[in-house]
This record gives sequence, structure tokens and C-alpha cells, in this order.
Amino acid sequence: MEKPTGKATYFSKSLESFMAALGLTEEPMGLFYADEKPAGGFAPKAQTPLDRFESTGETNWSSCVLSKVRMARRKKAAAWFDREHYGCLGGAFFMGFKPCYEPFEPALLAGGIPGKMEGERYVDSPQTGKNFYNAFNPPRASAPVLVIQPLSLFKTDQTPEIVVFFPDRRTMTGLNALTVFLTRDPDSVQMPFGLGCCGLISWPRRFMVQGVKKAVISGFDINCLKFLKKGEMTYAVPFPLFRDMLTKWPESLLGTRAWERLKK
Repeated sequence: MEKPTGKATYFSKSLESFMAALGLTEEPMGLFYADEKPAGGFAPKAQTPLDRFESTGETNWSSCVLSKVRMARRKKAAAWFDREHYGCLGGAFFMGFKPCYEPFEPALLAGGIPGKMEGERYVDSPQTGKNFYNAFNPPRASAPVLVIQPLSLFKTDQTPEIVVFFPDRRTMTGLNALTVFLTRDPDSVQMPFGLGCCGLISWPRRFMVQGVKKAVISGFDINCLKFLKKGEMTYAVPFPLFRDMLTKWPESLLGTRAWERLKK
């Protein structure tokens, strides 16, 4: 990676106005893949590198992706992940570092494995869980390191792939209306099934590589709720859609007196 040349300024003023319009007090975070890990920041502890990992059929995790994102939010720093610092095997799969899921994961989504592992019961059977994993196919990591950091930390040579908001219901109402307004698509806001890192990373990237502008609402994974504030969700959009949001929000619901009254 080239030496950073300073903070990105091409959307800073617009972002300030946009956040004020939404009533946001915390700036969004951007997600991108890089050749080198950032200086400082938060990452899971080092584990067996994925290129040397041998599956044992057992669960294996040290931390949730969202736990590091929460720390990065609190400290206004970067959270980062790679093939040695991945937190859990499911996270490695959904972040695009691991090409296949583990045999126990479909059962984990269902009723578990008797005597070994309690299931989460998101789906009715391991076969349904297997169908989900087989059909999903997360986009592969485009560089060795995944970085998730506040937009103010981006340098002039960095551009996020995905921008993530952490809205409450009121703010999400504004984001939802703005997304539909800009895309002209009533189905442009999606709420697909997936674990925490799947909704935060995989689904938005999957829509992005398909070339469609979709927003993804997530935060329904029971294991991730503790890493979000009460009543908070995640709302992820591709960067081109976010760029439109910054300049065109006054034309939408966010520019109306009705919205201003709601904010007050």
C-alpha cells in the first residue's frame, strides 16, 4: 500500500450536513480490503492461519467480528481482519478469507449436534442450513486485509467498498426513504437472513458485485446483539449509493418540514 497522503476531504463537509439531517451523532464506518493492516486498531487474536488450518469438525472462535467493530466505534479506530486474525471460522467464511464453511455450521443454524453443541434454531433442520450455505457463496476477499473504520480515518488513496450506518428506528426511516428515492426501486432495501458478519459484510458485497444498488438491514443475530446499542441496527450501502446520499438528500424526505418536525 502506498504511504497515505492525508485524510480524505472529498465528502467531509457533505457528510457533516448529511449526518445533521439524519440526526446521527456517530459517523458511519467504511469497509474495504487492503494490502497491509492499519497501524493500531483492533483485531482478533492470532489463530492458526487458514492456509494451514485443518478442520476438526469442532467450533473454533476467539471473538465475533462485531465485537471488534464495537471497539473500533468506541475508540474511533480501525477494526481489521486477515487469514490469521479472523475471530471465528464462520467470520472467515463470510469475510471471504475461507472458501468453504465448516461441516458443523449448518447444524449450528438448526438444532445443533446432540451431546456436542446447542443449536441456534434459526432454521428447521441442518439440511435447510446446508442449503443456505451452499447457495450463498460470499464474494472472495479482494486483498489480504479487511479494514472497517470510521470514514474520517480514510486517506486520499482509500475508498470504501461499503458504508455502514448504525441507526435507531427514526434514523433508519430516513435512510430507507432516501435509498428508495435515489434508486427508484421499492425493493432496494433488503433484510435477508444471515449471521452478524454476513449481514454487515457478505450481503452488501454480494449485491455490490452483482452491480445492483441495495441497502442491507441487519443486526438480528442473537450472538451479535450485545455488540450493538439497544434498539440499534446496521444499515449497509455500496459506496456509489452513499456518494449520492451525500449530495441528493435535500431532494428527498430528509429535506421536508415533516422530517424536521420529526427530528424535533
